Amino acid sequence: MSAWSGDPLPVSDLKKATPLVRQGAAVFQAKQCRNCHSIGGSGGERGPALDTVATRLTIDQLRFKVVTGGGNMPAYGKNLSPSEIEALVSFLQTLHPANEPPAYDAARRAVETSQAQPGSAPAARPSPAAANP
Repeated sequence: MSAWSGDPLPVSDLKKATPLVRQGAAVFQAKQCRNCHSIGGSGGERGPALDTVATRLTIDQLRFKVVTGGGNMPAYGKNLSPSEIEALVSFLQTLHPANEPPAYDAARRAVETSQAQPGSAPAARPSPAAANP
């Protein structure tokens, strides 16, 4: 496979995907990410293979990498709309082995868990007037 392969993603990989993930796969293909990155052994070799990218990078790290680039990867923050970025990141989050969950930010998970529990409303902040009588 050459470093400039634009092979399409297999349709079978997207049959059970959500509409957002399918949109992200379309962005991945349309923006020619496969020219540099491979999935399933097909695609470019200039950038890293993305088969397990979701186990290495959290959703926030994926978003940051797409927007700002780094190393050999160009920044796409000005070339993608916010909705395209979110769709692409949603697609990238699916790229992990079936028996291994995606990477996560422990602090974010703790906040989300505490907010989801009944009766765990955040503590009320004192009003500025109450703090300065």
